[in-house]
Amino acid sequence: MINLLIADDNKEFDITLFNFIKKNINQINIVGICVDGLDTFEKIKELNPDVVLLDIKMPTLNGFQIVDKLISEKINIPKIILVTGHHEVLSSFNRSNFIYGILLKPINYNSLIGTLNVIVEERNLDKFNNKVTLILSNFDFNVQSKGYKYLVECIKSCYIAPYLLNSLDKKLYPYISNHFIDTTPLKIKWSVEKAINSMYRYTDKEILEKFFSNSKKLSPRYFIETILSIINN
Repeated sequence: MINLLIADDNKEFDITLFNFIKKNINQINIVGICVDGLDTFEKIKELNPDVVLLDIKMPTLNGFQIVDKLISEKINIPKIILVTGHHEVLSSFNRSNFIYGILLKPINYNSLIGTLNVIVEERNLDKFNNKVTLILSNFDFNVQSKGYKYLVECIKSCYIAPYLLNSLDKKLYPYISNHFIDTTPLKIKWSVEKAINSMYRYTDKEILEKFFSNSKKLSPRYFIETILSIINN
């Protein structure tokens, strides 16, 4: 779940946002509603939300001052989505790394859904990446090698688009090559096979047998399928 804090001094707007998000995005957990800038700052410190829908013009502290205060006090900064009806304020605003997005009032709710869904997907992908890294840590890979990096991308891509496993040479490797500069499908194939073969030589055989029913034939496809089955279970 993504924890979200709503911060806007218009209470009716807050309630509308609350009900809309609850109805349309089931992976968002709304942890609070604030109508004051200082209260918003304190709630961010207390609740550590993942995302804040932050009105720019609020009592006591405006949205920019809240972000500045979080930075100066070295407090963990969530993804900030600025919400404002004052379009002219944005003309002098230099977007910082801490501002994830900007929504202008009246809110385009399709844009809101789109932005929040991207954040949900990013979180899901982060969790998936962590699972892949954890599983692969059982094996003796050279994690700095190109082959390892390509292999991780192969696993991720096949998780998102399983049809790529139907043909590594014709589908998967060409797909991966589009995401890297100065490489080809053939180079990716060679690097992945080299990474798996090297891992096979140096990894303890008992560990290999624990993960693979046929540890003597670790083809790239078999390796990727096995890792994905572990993740999905």
